[in-house]
Amino acid sequence: MNILSLSDQILCKLYHKHSKMSTCYFSITLNQGETKMLKRIFHHFIIILCAALSALNYKVFVFPNVFAPAGVDGICTMIQYLTNTSMGYLSLIANIPLIIVALFILKRDFVEKSAVYTVSFSIAVVLLQAADFIPVYHTDTGTSIVLAPIAAGTIRGILYALTLKLGGSSGGTDLVAAMVQKKKPYMNLMSIIFMLNVIIACSAFFVYNYRFEPVICSIIYSFITSLVTKHLEATGKESVRFEIITENPSELCQLIKTELKSTATVVDAYGTYSSKNTKLVICVISKELVPNLENILKRFDDAVVFESIINNSFKHKTNSK
Repeated sequence: MNILSLSDQILCKLYHKHSKMSTCYFSITLNQGETKMLKRIFHHFIIILCAALSALNYKVFVFPNVFAPAGVDGICTMIQYLTNTSMGYLSLIANIPLIIVALFILKRDFVEKSAVYTVSFSIAVVLLQAADFIPVYHTDTGTSIVLAPIAAGTIRGILYALTLKLGGSSGGTDLVAAMVQKKKPYMNLMSIIFMLNVIIACSAFFVYNYRFEPVICSIIYSFITSLVTKHLEATGKESVRFEIITENPSELCQLIKTELKSTATVVDAYGTYSSKNTKLVICVISKELVPNLENILKRFDDAVVFESIINNSFKHKTNSK
């Protein structure tokens, strides 16, 4: 697969110019290993970008409005408020032991990407705190202070969802929650993180001069972040499962195949009330195709339909030897 042909031509011309050769036979091809490496570099680049934008989010919305956002970074923000030590340094120090422990419990790729995010975020925070030219959001009267955690939580949720999709995390309580979920797989990752963040947010009452505003802002921030992340994670994953009892399964499956460009599974079923054998058609489609399937089902007067939402569906692949 010669996907770098333009670069090849440029390199050939440079080589021909400097070597004074009349011909040049030069090609660059990517094998599977190199493709994976390029993909890995691209993912790391996007994670670094997300970390930098998250640091900018803190600079513009969090620090000027004096509230602790969430998680380990929230604790570091409160310590920064008390000691005037850069939160970037504190975040890095706090995350190092968590990353080391996570290496022995979680997948190496996940921990590696989390470490890339953590280091990039810490560096970006330190650099941005020294940049006085960046405008920040803050009102002297405090009448619109609630907009800060809403904006910050929304931005954080978007960046965090993208980081998760790339197989990483933002470190801190994310690593703690992932390790807890490793031991208890039935627990929801975002729910664990939200509970930890609420506990940390409540401690802001004692740090910020016994005021309720920082606590409320912290909870709003955590809630918005969790809400946006869950919504974006579900985007493109949610499907609808139809279970259809009908005496004409072949005709229905053919319509599903031709009109929806989808497929279905037919299994034998037995009705205990009617004491008759029948057929059950199972079909999983995207939400966008639901109206189309409902129109098809109107042609089957005998159809009994059960509908349910599926948060995620995938095909399990096994390595063939």
